[in-house]
Amino acid sequence: MSDQHVSVIYIKASLDSVWQALTSTEFTRQYFHSTDIKSDWTKDAKVTFYNQDQSIAVEGKVLEADKPNKLSYTWHVHYNPVAMAEEPSRVTYLLETVEDATKLTLIHDQFPAGSVVYPQISEGWIAILCNLKTLLETDSVMAIS
Repeated sequence: MSDQHVSVIYIKASLDSVWQALTSTEFTRQYFHSTDIKSDWTKDAKVTFYNQDQSIAVEGKVLEADKPNKLSYTWHVHYNPVAMAEEPSRVTYLLETVEDATKLTLIHDQFPAGSVVYPQISEGWIAILCNLKTLLETDSVMAIS
């Protein structure tokens, strides 16, 4: 369990706006592979990313939800049968105000040895976060997500 992916991005938006974008279907379907996210964002609550056909893309459990500063949940892939057999990893978002922006740090860690999920997310997260930034700053998205 040594692999860890970290991405840091600055978004010209408030902490609350970034939090809303991370936790609301209204936003995730625009920047996060057209998925709908569902959770009540309380400790131990279920987190589910649904594809547009309502199949489950990713499922997890809320580990911590300290609005609007920190959000952490497990990440169990369902879109790939090999990855689905893997133990869940962990996603953590850290948000802090820096001048007129929000510094968003994403840490995806706790991968099992030989993870097939780790190489998949290593390039995927930055595209998702850049699209989140673009959406919040321009009210539009890029084709990439």
